[in-house]
Amino acid sequence: MAKKPSVLQCWKEYFVERSNKINPACQSFKHTTTQKSLWFDCCHSVPSVERSDWTIRPIALSAFGHKVEENSFLPELHACSKHKDLCRGTKLHYHIQRYGLLEVFADALVTMYARCGALEKARELLDVYGSGDVFTWTAIIVGYTDKGQPEEALCIFAKLQQVGLIPNAVTLVYALKACGSIRAIKRGEEIHELITKDGFLTNNVKLCTALLGMYVKCGSLLKARQVLEELPVRDVISWNALITGYVEHDKGQEALLCFDEMQREGLLPDSVTIACILRACGSMKEHDKGERIYNQFVKEGVVEQDIVLGNALIDMYAKCGALEKAQQVLQELPVRNFISWNIMIAGCTNHGKNKQALKHFDRMIQEGISPDAVTYTCALKACGCIGATDVGQKLHDEIAKQGLLQNHVKLGTALVDMYAKSGAFTKAWQVLEALPVRNVVSWNALIAGYVEDSKGEQALDCLEQMQYEGLSPDVVTFTCILKACGNIGALDEGERIHHEIAQQGLLATHDILGNALLAMYANCGALAKAWALLQELPMRSVISWNIMIGAYANESDGEQALICFEQMQQENHVPDAVTYASLLKVYGSTGVLDKGERIHNVIAQRKLLEKHTELGSALIDMYAKCGAFRKAWDVLDGLYLRNVVCWNALITGYVEHGQGEKALDCVEQMQGEGFSPDAITCLCIFKACGIIRHALKGEKIHDEIAEKGWLQDNAVLITSLVDMYAKCGSFTKARSVLEGCRIHNVMSWNALLAGYAEHGEGYEAIRCYEEMQCNDISPDAATFSCILKACSSIRAYYIGEEIHKRILDQNMLRDNVILGTALVDIYAKCGALAKAHRVLEELPVRNVISWNALITGYIEHDKCAQAFWCFSQIKHEGLSPNSVTYTCILQACGSLQAADKGEEIHNEIELNGMLGTDIVLDTALVDMYAKCGALEKAHGILEKLPLKNVVSWNALIAGYCQHEADDQALLSFEQMKRNGVHPDSVTFTCVLKACGSIGAADQGEKIHGEIVKQGLSNNNIVLCTALLGMYSKCGAAAKAQQLLKDSSVRDVISWNALIVGLIQQGEVVKALKCFEQMQTEGFSPDVATFSSVLSACSRIGLVDEAQSYFMNMSAKYGVTPDLEHYACMIDLFGRAGHLDRAVEVIEKLPSPNSGVWSTLLGACRKWEDIIVGRWAFEHALKVDKSDSAAYVLMANIYASAGMEEDAKTIEIMSIENKATMKQAHSWWIDKTGYAHQFHTGETNLVKIDQIHLKLKDLAQKVNAFSKFKIHSFCVYCDKMALAFALINTPVGESVSVMFDKPICCECHIGTSLISEIEHRIIIVHDQNRRHVFQDGKCSCEDSWVE
Repeated sequence: MAKKPSVLQCWKEYFVERSNKINPACQSFKHTTTQKSLWFDCCHSVPSVERSDWTIRPIALSAFGHKVEENSFLPELHACSKHKDLCRGTKLHYHIQRYGLLEVFADALVTMYARCGALEKARELLDVYGSGDVFTWTAIIVGYTDKGQPEEALCIFAKLQQVGLIPNAVTLVYALKACGSIRAIKRGEEIHELITKDGFLTNNVKLCTALLGMYVKCGSLLKARQVLEELPVRDVISWNALITGYVEHDKGQEALLCFDEMQREGLLPDSVTIACILRACGSMKEHDKGERIYNQFVKEGVVEQDIVLGNALIDMYAKCGALEKAQQVLQELPVRNFISWNIMIAGCTNHGKNKQALKHFDRMIQEGISPDAVTYTCALKACGCIGATDVGQKLHDEIAKQGLLQNHVKLGTALVDMYAKSGAFTKAWQVLEALPVRNVVSWNALIAGYVEDSKGEQALDCLEQMQYEGLSPDVVTFTCILKACGNIGALDEGERIHHEIAQQGLLATHDILGNALLAMYANCGALAKAWALLQELPMRSVISWNIMIGAYANESDGEQALICFEQMQQENHVPDAVTYASLLKVYGSTGVLDKGERIHNVIAQRKLLEKHTELGSALIDMYAKCGAFRKAWDVLDGLYLRNVVCWNALITGYVEHGQGEKALDCVEQMQGEGFSPDAITCLCIFKACGIIRHALKGEKIHDEIAEKGWLQDNAVLITSLVDMYAKCGSFTKARSVLEGCRIHNVMSWNALLAGYAEHGEGYEAIRCYEEMQCNDISPDAATFSCILKACSSIRAYYIGEEIHKRILDQNMLRDNVILGTALVDIYAKCGALAKAHRVLEELPVRNVISWNALITGYIEHDKCAQAFWCFSQIKHEGLSPNSVTYTCILQACGSLQAADKGEEIHNEIELNGMLGTDIVLDTALVDMYAKCGALEKAHGILEKLPLKNVVSWNALIAGYCQHEADDQALLSFEQMKRNGVHPDSVTFTCVLKACGSIGAADQGEKIHGEIVKQGLSNNNIVLCTALLGMYSKCGAAAKAQQLLKDSSVRDVISWNALIVGLIQQGEVVKALKCFEQMQTEGFSPDVATFSSVLSACSRIGLVDEAQSYFMNMSAKYGVTPDLEHYACMIDLFGRAGHLDRAVEVIEKLPSPNSGVWSTLLGACRKWEDIIVGRWAFEHALKVDKSDSAAYVLMANIYASAGMEEDAKTIEIMSIENKATMKQAHSWWIDKTGYAHQFHTGETNLVKIDQIHLKLKDLAQKVNAFSKFKIHSFCVYCDKMALAFALINTPVGESVSVMFDKPICCECHIGTSLISEIEHRIIIVHDQNRRHVFQDGKCSCEDSWVE
């Protein structure tokens, strides 16, 4: 009988036979490197595995009739586990089950299945047969952990403990890994206790490292640090675990401290350490430090240089924005892989260098390196950021061609994101719908795109469809949707989302959602709800407080914003750049410059400007809003990086302060630095052009942005463009823009309406309002405010009433104080002051502005007493008067000449710290004192003002002119120019009047030259009239006539000025011809014209002609005679000797004033009519006992009649009744143009003694030359001016003096005699005309003597 073959022989025969049958080549199959024989089964597709000589094959033994031993399957199962040969292991399982050995080999089978990844099969066997072997349990725990199922791993670990097994070190390592993956820190702490209890930490470095890793991944870095410090032995791997944790949690500084400490312990870093440290430096934006560390350990050979470290270096530079250095390292790498390129492309994308990113992508392709999903993701992000849809489409095609979308959901999401960011939402939808698997992240990309494109409604539709597909929103979804709700003001939807978030308990773990909810409520204007939510949040961060502070700042509630800031600090939150930016906005809007400067100092101390360029813009904005433009410029000049946002802040500041010219200068300078205006800049440019009425500049920008297509869908730009043209009065252009745009909204119509209202085009505004409604545009509160202002301008009372009814019907007055104020304003301007007051009283909400409207109305209608009552009511209601209130009240003080009250208001303004903060208020204060005659105070206030403009100077100059201090007016004019303030038409009007008053013809002519140079005289009828008046009063009637003839604009006022000038020169006939010519040119004479004509007739005795003019005033010209015209007729009859007719006219007057009685007294003096004179004197005293003119005239009447005693009696009466003569002024203008002023009772002159000597000498000569004696009661300062002129001019030279009153009879005779005695031509400009005295005669032929 043949001998039975051995086990080894059986195996060899089986193997050779099988191999030859299937694949003869298998006989000599060996490992290419070791040349060891390889076991190979051609029946399976799994890779060949190496077999040792002792390997037993139980299946083969069974085939040869040998008994199968229990341990014969173990080597096979171990081999399957080692090489993850699931197919062979499954067959072994079958044979083990066949031989009934499952209970014996259950542990080995569980281990094999676990290591081969068939975890469900392994768990099934474990559940059935159990196991007392910790290695078996460990195998499943390792399998689940490696496969990314940490919850299952921890479940198995718990069962292991339940069956009473003690986990080994490997079990614990993987259990800790599982805890770290899902941040199960409590479970991890339990395992930590178990490890400590069993003493594993003393000798197992891997376990220590795993424990560190668990705490690190759970974010408990303090505990991780504590574990490291408790380790008996620390190695570089332990330190790496902690360093990695700090880096992953963005604590770069702590990572660097660990790195230093590790070195102090004598441990050298490895490549993992250096890679982590480079990553830390990248997160801290400190590439210099990273570069030093890299050079120290890599370039010096401490750590071997490899591609991993090279990539880490590129990553650090890229994160720090040092893209050039990153690119240099990339170029110097001996080997570049796709990771190197991915880091470079991602770095460029993250720093906004998207075009550069796409160039790197192209270079990567050129080098033959195939992009992976990460590469495509970064490239698509770059395309989305720059809207490169074409390039993105090509990438999309390549991705589809490679079939990458089947296995990479993130790549599909990146495609959706790219199309959404590019605005190609149809494409984005198509990609989303075509994705084999779409998840919440894919939907988030589309929702975020809609939100960024301000398409909130569509974002909400996406959410609805996503939920319809069974996907639940995550934190990102909720964050985006809340932003969408805030953008479109969908408060109800936002509250619904809030409820859903609260139900899911997400607020407790995701502070980002709390912040998103705060922002949503804030953007919807629900600040009370936002505040309530803030108090309830489980986690409040600096971001939460920033949202609230920013919201209150945006609502101009600076007080509440500052309260938030204080509470934030009480919670020990450190303010960041966003906090400071919001605070700066608050201080800018409230004008609190000193506190803004303190914030600036803190920012400088913390060196925040270097990292946060937005703070630079915020500082510039704050300083500009406070009017501190010099400081704003200092900040701008000091910025390392300037951008268009910084420039916009400065430009906006200039615009808000009405400095349009400077705003446009800034734009030019910005463009000179290479910055192109953006939409915000254009808005500012349009506003600036509107301020300075520079339509041409605005039109140029209009053309530029039209070419760029910015006007197609930008309602804000369209509105600002309409507003600019409307403010410039270019209504045709404004209408063209409005009619040519696709977007018609109420704001653009309001801009046009406001323009019409501002230019006094009330009727056009009303037509526009009606047209707007025909176009189905419903008026809002702003519309009604504009139309009410337009009605105010044309006093359209009844239309205003209709608008009032519509407002009441729509219940708009409930919380709209602006609209209520507009109603008060229209009624006040229309003179319906009682109704205005009633509307004000009925307003549900009224503020100081509402009261200001009523006060202004009272002042405009000369009801200053009521204005003062309103002022007291403002205070009684607890409201604080603002600068407008004080401006109005000061105007009332000026009108009433109430200097004492004005001074009281002045003190109040100073007490409130308002003086010097508002140039309009400052100017009103100057104007009040000037109108009250307190000219020194007015000048003193002006000198102290920190900011003086032309209006401020005009107030002072006008005051000087009003109070006949014309020389001071001219001095102030010169001082104003020296201070760099350019005169305007108002200034020129005032100084021309001053020149005319003192006969400063030369200076007037110079001013005329300045006016022409500035191009102001072309279409300015007021200036033309002032020039006519100046030349006329200075005796240059010919120039005045020529000026009127050459003027392109003239009206009745211009003609009046010429007529007055001719009359004053004694050219009455020419004046009357001008009167006729004026009517021929279509100008109807007005009240002033007839006053001049009647006065002229009176002077030369044209009684019949004057009567004809007087009768035709109302009959022919529709001009009702007033008191001045009656006074002219009385003067006419008086001069002609018809005193009875003069008395008849007076008796018809209801209440003759003192001027009328003085006129009659003057006639009585001329005709020596004592009876009528006494009657007139008695009536004059009844009107005003302190009228000095009446006493002077009556005394002269008595003196002329030789009744000296009666004359002295009148003098005594004047003293008893305190009749003081109004201080008279006279001037002599020297050759230099300087006006030497004199007034009654002057004692302070430098040459007063010489003047008195000269006057005495003149009196002696006159008395010797003529019997004429000047009455002692008539002592005027005109003689002083004349004496001073004679002293300071060569003998025989003509002199010119100015009087601010009509020359009296005595002075006229005396000056005639002096001209003959001194052999001089003496020119006297009095209040009425120009007198030329020569050889004892006057050019007026004594007809203009009072």
